[in-house]
Amino acid sequence: MVMAEKTDVKEKIVEAVKDTTSLKAKLDDLNAKKEEWFKKKEELKDKIAELIKKVKDVKSNNDTFSDKIKKFKEEREKHNKAVRVLIEKIKEINEKKKAQLIKLDIKNPSAIIKEVEKLETDLETQALSFNKEKQLMKKIKDLKKKAAKVKDLDVLLTESKDLSKKIDDAKKKAEEFHNKIKETVKENKEGYKEFNSLSKEINKVKKEQEDAFDKFIKYKQEFSELNKQLKDDQKVKKTHKEKVEEKKKAARKKKQQSDDKKIEEKAKGVEEKIKKKKVLTTEDLIAFQGTHDE
Repeated sequence: MVMAEKTDVKEKIVEAVKDTTSLKAKLDDLNAKKEEWFKKKEELKDKIAELIKKVKDVKSNNDTFSDKIKKFKEEREKHNKAVRVLIEKIKEINEKKKAQLIKLDIKNPSAIIKEVEKLETDLETQALSFNKEKQLMKKIKDLKKKAAKVKDLDVLLTESKDLSKKIDDAKKKAEEFHNKIKETVKENKEGYKEFNSLSKEINKVKKEQEDAFDKFIKYKQEFSELNKQLKDDQKVKKTHKEKVEEKKKAARKKKQQSDDKKIEEKAKGVEEKIKKKKVLTTEDLIAFQGTHDE
């Protein structure tokens, strides 16, 4: 019965050792995976930092171009605004000029001057009758009176001409800045492409880093749970081992007590033999010696 118990205990110990070895192997495997994904996460973190540095450099360069474009747009808008203001002014002047012409019943003021000049030339160069010359002179006089009334239009015509020139100049300036904007955008086209490419790459690597971090957390949790299980198992096995040792110690003590009792009984038997002066055997002498050694 005792042998059966000992065998059972040994088998349990062997099985416990196997379980512990298996758990440790799994723990080592989880730890390796955990560290692998942590390393991957850190590598991706460094890669993101490097990409962010690059995108900042590109953005800084793009910002320089953006500032130039912004200034060019401001200049273009300034000249376009000037064009709009000037157009409103020239519209007002043209309206005044139109009103004057209607009032004076004149369609083309410059044509009056040309007609006066032509009639004066005819008067000087052609041989005319007295009546014809008189009629011509009267017509010239009437036209000159009419032209005198149109003098106020000269100011409007001059102002209209000046405004027209200013409008053309402002349009030209606006077009110049518009072309500068197009050239600047074209010049930094690659910069914008690189910025977009780097931004996409950052988002991609961030996703990879998140996946790596999730796997790191997963294996870390599994590692912690298995490590706790291993410690709990070891604690249970230690308690079991201590109980086994206590039983062995108790068994040894019990055997010792049994052996001591047997020796004591033998010693008493030897003492009886001595009292009765009987012959002592070698076994009797050993038993008797054993009691005295104690």
